[in-house]
Amino acid sequence: MLSGILVSNDSGGTALDASIVACLQDIGRWKGRVMKSNSLVFAAFVSVFLCSGATALAQMPGGMGNGTFMGYGGHNMDHDLILPQMVVGQHYSTSLLLLNMGDPRVMTWVSPQELTTTGKVYLYHQDGSRLQVSVNGGPPVSEFAFSLDPSRSAHYELSSAGSDTPGWALIDVDEPASGSGWGMMDGQTMTRGMRIMADVFYTYSDSGQPSSRVGVMPSMYEMGKFATSIISAQSNDDLYTGVALVNTNAKAVTVTLRLRDSDGNTLATSPLTLGPGNQVAKFINQIFPSNMPADFRGFLEVSSSDEGVVAMGLLFGQGLLTSLPMMHYGQIGMMP
Repeated sequence: MLSGILVSNDSGGTALDASIVACLQDIGRWKGRVMKSNSLVFAAFVSVFLCSGATALAQMPGGMGNGTFMGYGGHNMDHDLILPQMVVGQHYSTSLLLLNMGDPRVMTWVSPQELTTTGKVYLYHQDGSRLQVSVNGGPPVSEFAFSLDPSRSAHYELSSAGSDTPGWALIDVDEPASGSGWGMMDGQTMTRGMRIMADVFYTYSDSGQPSSRVGVMPSMYEMGKFATSIISAQSNDDLYTGVALVNTNAKAVTVTLRLRDSDGNTLATSPLTLGPGNQVAKFINQIFPSNMPADFRGFLEVSSSDEGVVAMGLLFGQGLLTSLPMMHYGQIGMMP
């Protein structure tokens, strides 16, 4: 009855394994039924929260905005927006709204021409291969361009006639021709990733009728930052913590996952290698099957000395899936 939850990937495997299916069966009791394909697809909805649309304004905690990190597909990932998950297929469509944050009424030091923002959206399968989708009813493409005048927005409906397929996306904002961009605000350089606000949500339709929506927030990658990410973690009959990891690097990366209890003691460590452009999403009881207490509360630490790792947390409980805030710290160059 849970076969609809299993989303096949390009390598012939499935996006969920038996332990997640068993977990979803337990969670399904909250709705008085086993969760079926018209519920949430875990592999497609990591780091998400249920709402009518999740809005994210990319913010820069302090980078200078002029770095270069040639990542997956030859893209400079520094201060680009990473959409951790999207899903298209027979039952799902993805809606993407892009808003140009440039406002000539406020940003009088920048000309209207310099406030125009352009770029491309690139779509990928979980294994890093290009994902073909229809954009606003057009022919299938794996990338599409956008150009937004100041304070203007554009809506893109992404769909596919095939099976339900999860993936991830890169919102690659062009560097301004002048090189200086929009200058400074509040003592910080306004990078290209700050020029765009992205609002993304998925719609599930049953027999052609929309029945649920799930939102996801993009993350702005900053070169050399956030070598370690921490999320609160728990696992019991009611709540399950998971993590999604995306490698935006052009080479394989190594990630170390550490499970710590509420006293800060390390219970288990698990190394993970992600290929170029690859993504993985798992519950913590999958990552540490033999070290997870029956009723666990603590936190998960995700560390890497390689550039390009984007980590997102999630919490699944009582039939609902929600994103978890993550604390980031450390510099890549300072990692042992």
